[in-house]
Amino acid sequence: MVFGILTVPELNSTFALICHQRYSESKNSLEQSETKGPDLFKELDNCLGNEHAQTQLSQFLLYREIASGLLGAVSTPVLSSLSDRIGRRRILAFTAVGPLIKEVLLLLLLWYPDSVDVYWLLVGYAAEGLSGGFIVSMSTSQAYITDLVLLKDRARVFGYLQASLFCTLVLGPIIAGVLLTAFSSFQLIFEVAVCSHLLLGLIFRFALPESRQSSSSSMVDTEHLSDENGIRSMWSSLKSIRASSISRRRNMAILAFVDFVVFGVYLGISPLQLAYPGYLFHWTPAIQSLVMALTSSWSVLVLIVLFPTAMMLVRRRDRRTSSVSLLKFGEMGAVKLCLMLQVMGYIGISLARTPGAFITSSLVVASSAPISPLLTSCLTAYVSSDQIGQLLGILSFLHAISRVVMPAVMNATYSRTVGIFPAPLFMLLAIFQGVSLLATMGVKADVV
Repeated sequence: MVFGILTVPELNSTFALICHQRYSESKNSLEQSETKGPDLFKELDNCLGNEHAQTQLSQFLLYREIASGLLGAVSTPVLSSLSDRIGRRRILAFTAVGPLIKEVLLLLLLWYPDSVDVYWLLVGYAAEGLSGGFIVSMSTSQAYITDLVLLKDRARVFGYLQASLFCTLVLGPIIAGVLLTAFSSFQLIFEVAVCSHLLLGLIFRFALPESRQSSSSSMVDTEHLSDENGIRSMWSSLKSIRASSISRRRNMAILAFVDFVVFGVYLGISPLQLAYPGYLFHWTPAIQSLVMALTSSWSVLVLIVLFPTAMMLVRRRDRRTSSVSLLKFGEMGAVKLCLMLQVMGYIGISLARTPGAFITSSLVVASSAPISPLLTSCLTAYVSSDQIGQLLGILSFLHAISRVVMPAVMNATYSRTVGIFPAPLFMLLAIFQGVSLLATMGVKADVV
């Protein structure tokens, strides 16, 4: 819920600080000195159509992903592997530390916008990367689920986990919009976020039951950890995967590549998909929140109702035909359909010149929400239960690299074209997903 609530305010508060510190005409004026501080909302509104400010925002978003992503690439395999040994809940509790530091720093910036430069916020994103943040919290949650559910139920339950994320993107922007409208203050939202992450860390550490009883009943040997954790354990897991059949390795490599692209696009496009209509249609944070709630509501409907119903019908068909393959037409067909929807949606966004066309195309992209749980379900089926954390650690490592590479390409494209014709960004995304769609044609049905 914190993630959902902060999505719009975090982007807009950062943009407002950039506008105030770099482009404000009244930064040191007598009018401002007589007030309690700058009106960041007014400065944000004046800056929405400023192509130079948009470019600097895009550059900051790129630095943010580099600071968080590179450090995350170091920490994610270590933390994910540790979850197999010391338990899931300790790692989940640790993932709340980094976001907490980032939110405290952002609060300081909002309290003292003329004293603290906005680029100090990159320290907070670096802390978020070291703690694993969103990537490790999701992968560890998925590992927690694999400890408790059968293989045949994983895609559905992963879908529910993904749906819970999209539920926060429905309720979160609505809550944020109400708070922003009622109090005209970014600070209040981040004060709530700090308290929430403190509570979340305590819940994970002391209230959440441990899913791996064997690992929670014994302490980890320090010498063994130093010899086997992190990159070394990830390499051991890769060697165990290499021992599998050629067809499985090929399938896993293709699925991991698709997951790399899908995850990177998902993280990189989120802030730009808010900034782009702000520039094109001059949408305020309240309107951005409403549109995000709408598209996320559709994603939830797809994940909770349409996707499970479709998978149930496919499984019934498979039982009637005595199918025993893992990557049967049902799951891979759904992956391909999701990629096709993303290609169509991003082409539509690039061509949209009215709010209605933009929203419709965004809903088409939102229809592809099941692709992440489908890919994770397929990949985790290839390894034994005691290697789930290691496999998800490898995926988390790829995610950490992806959140640097893909946003770098997208932000570079957007920053170079926003003052001329910003639509090429979404055409580029359509090409990325088109290549992923072609790659899935090489996945062959395999027996687990």
